[in-house]
Amino acid sequence: MFLKKHELCLLLFAMYLIIFCSGFFSARVSSTEIREYIFHRIPPDLAATSSLDLPLPVPSSISTEIDKTRLDLEKISINKYFIIYSVIYGDQSHTAYHLYLTNLNREILDKNAVGKIYLLTETGEKIEPVAQLPVIEDFPTDQPLGWKIKIIVKFPYKTERENHSLVFNYLDTEFVLSKISY
Repeated sequence: MFLKKHELCLLLFAMYLIIFCSGFFSARVSSTEIREYIFHRIPPDLAATSSLDLPLPVPSSISTEIDKTRLDLEKISINKYFIIYSVIYGDQSHTAYHLYLTNLNREILDKNAVGKIYLLTETGEKIEPVAQLPVIEDFPTDQPLGWKIKIIVKFPYKTERENHSLVFNYLDTEFVLSKISY
């Protein structure tokens, strides 16, 4: 019986020692850390992002400009869909042209004024988009500038298309992006 009390006392003493030491070391480690918080106040007279004097974007390698309105080809994406065991009906494979329309005077662009868009090959063949209307998005989507919009146009699927041009109508003005190959 005495041995069990003695073992119990030793066990309690060891637990107390472990708790004391862990508290001592954790307090010591946390006391060596130095944290500094810096707060910046935004001046109340700071204008909104859309009215800040942001630099104009650099034109892409395939670009055209008419009357301070610029059309840029951002990228061409080839999307191939496989319809075996799929809920997608029909072949929705396409080649998408991603365009940016920018007003260099920072005036608001009318998204409803985007007109006909088509491809023109060297032989004079006119290739119409697979969908009637292009996808027109604000740029950037979270805080639109208004003077820059993104346009995505889908054309028939083709893995390679030699030298051709893209014709884009906006406000009865025809923009032509030429020498496009992929």
